[in-house]
This record gives sequence, structure tokens and C-alpha cells, in this order.
Amino acid sequence: MKIYTVHTPPGGLLPGNEPVLVREGFCWPAFFFGFLWALWRRMWLIALGLLAVGVGIEAGLAAAGADATVRLSLNLGFAVFVGCSGHDWLRARLARLGYRFSDVVAAADSDAAIRRWGDAQPAPLL
Repeated sequence: MKIYTVHTPPGGLLPGNEPVLVREGFCWPAFFFGFLWALWRRMWLIALGLLAVGVGIEAGLAAAGADATVRLSLNLGFAVFVGCSGHDWLRARLARLGYRFSDVVAAADSDAAIRRWGDAQPAPLL
């Protein structure tokens, strides 16, 4: 069972204005593709920061004459940090865009989560 947070768009739920689900937990795409993942998600400042930190780590380690084990350890540690923070950065971006946190839903996949969330919403008044 996966846990999702549901974020409703500004202006309410209109056709073409669907809620956004963000999964809780570790973000594997951010772990493996950090900078590219941030660009894909249109988090420009995060992408720039990830690039700067990555280059800074490599430049610092090269200047220090670090061996391959130290380089691997620090780069892996940085990738774990990015993977742990990825979904939180995405939630912060949605909040800046005006999306409101709506609910937390547990379901097997995102389709089931959106159905479960929709079923829990009160019926509109006529």
C-alpha cells in the first residue's frame, strides 16, 4: 500500500484542472537523475542548486586529491539526500503555485488513490 498526498489546484476542480498526487517516501527518480529530475519537474532553482552542489563536491574532492572510494561515498550520500527530499521539494513547488493540500490517501497505485480520494469528497450541492 502506498501513501499519497492530494493537492487541489487553485481555482477549484474544473475540467482540465485535476488534483495532483505526490507519493510519500523515497523518490527514486530524484535519487538516480537528480538534476534532470528537477528540470523535468520544472523546479529550476532546485536544479541549479543540485548542479552547483554536484560540481562543488567534485571540484572539492579533486582539489583534495580524494580517491574513488571517498568520491563514491560523498556522491552516493548526496544522491540519498536528494532522493529523501525530492517529494518534499515537489510539494513545496505545488504550494508556491497555489495548490492546496487536500488529503492523505492510501492505495495500491495512483489511479486507485485518486478514485478513493474522489469517493471521500462530499457531493456537490445543487
